[in-house]
Amino acid sequence: MDEGTPKNTWSLELASFALVAGVSFIGWLISGSYKAVIGVWTGGLVSIINFNWLRMIVKGALTQGRAARYAASYLLKFLFVMVFATLLIYSGLADPLAFLAGFTIIVLTVSFKGHKFLDRS
Repeated sequence: MDEGTPKNTWSLELASFALVAGVSFIGWLISGSYKAVIGVWTGGLVSIINFNWLRMIVKGALTQGRAARYAASYLLKFLFVMVFATLLIYSGLADPLAFLAGFTIIVLTVSFKGHKFLDRS
């Protein structure tokens, strides 16, 4: 873990990976298709990368004060996510619903972990 990464972020990532593994197994049991597993894993990985990239963009914009540079980084991040998701789904490698399920796992993890963080007061 590097100096700038809070301990809570690593805990969040581990919980996200555990949820991705569980949801992909359930998706495989329900559909019996490898496309569901690929969809959940790629959606989950893209959402975790997206979350960390967004954390770095916001941290840089708030600490260094050059908002225009970070606005361009945010647009590049958004473009990367959209192009990757589009190519993956249109190529037929992943199931779109499974990708969406994987992509929303970070939202669930942040909600659960955030609730625990707020209850510490």
